[in-house]
Amino acid sequence: MPKLSEEEERLVAKFREQQQKAARPTMAEQVRTLLDRSLCYGTFSTNSVAFSGFPTGSVVGFELDEAGLPFFFFSTMSAHTHDVIKDGRVSLTVLASDFKGAEEGRVVLIGTCKKLSADAELQAKLKERYLARHKGAFWIDFGDFSCFQMESLQAIRYVGGFAMAGSVTPEEYQQAKPDPLAAFAAPVIKHMNDDHADSTAAMVRHYTGVPCSSASIVSMDRLGMTVKANLEIGAASGATTVRLPYPDGPVTERKAIKEALVAMTRASSPPPPSPSSSTPSENKQ
Repeated sequence: MPKLSEEEERLVAKFREQQQKAARPTMAEQVRTLLDRSLCYGTFSTNSVAFSGFPTGSVVGFELDEAGLPFFFFSTMSAHTHDVIKDGRVSLTVLASDFKGAEEGRVVLIGTCKKLSADAELQAKLKERYLARHKGAFWIDFGDFSCFQMESLQAIRYVGGFAMAGSVTPEEYQQAKPDPLAAFAAPVIKHMNDDHADSTAAMVRHYTGVPCSSASIVSMDRLGMTVKANLEIGAASGATTVRLPYPDGPVTERKAIKEALVAMTRASSPPPPSPSSSTPSENKQ
């Protein structure tokens, strides 16, 4: 580690303290949000009937019920259908909608899956929900398709990016809700990064007390923003992830995002210069 001056060590300590206290969504909320905002396709892994002793994976569409449990419509011609009927132990791996590599999130749901009963009311409700997500899935009404659901979750593994990984209990997952800002955060982030990156850097400087040369917003949620910032702390300078909570608490509506960002920008801006005294030429007029 490079040697830090006393002032640099003070700034690093101050930054770490601020970040430890910064409000963040729980890991369970992050998982629910990732799944809700995903493309709702994933790798469905089963214990193979055709290749005994080996797992196989199929890319399948899914939707979530109100409790967050994935359900599917499988054809009798699909190998994974036969696998599930014989052995209901499965896993579903889902990538974040913006997945490009190891920095983006992914979730693995591990549990059991079974064919649902022929309850006409339940089937109609799930079909309507599935078609709202997968609008071209007319084939679910074909006679050889049936509804299957992960009826119980045994474990949930979450990777949110580098140095962001952990487990979520099924109880935590089912009690959590998707983040209310997730549906419209992307255009706000793009606007801020394209037109107001200097304001974001000013926010980092103001709220962390650490010099920052540039910054861009990575994500936004009801509790705050996650920012990738270039901090300037002498020998400890470099890019890092910074959490900036909204000063006035959670934000759950689209209009309130703008209000929060405007307030944070104003708080982070230097005060306007005081009026200068009149010049001799002004005194003559």
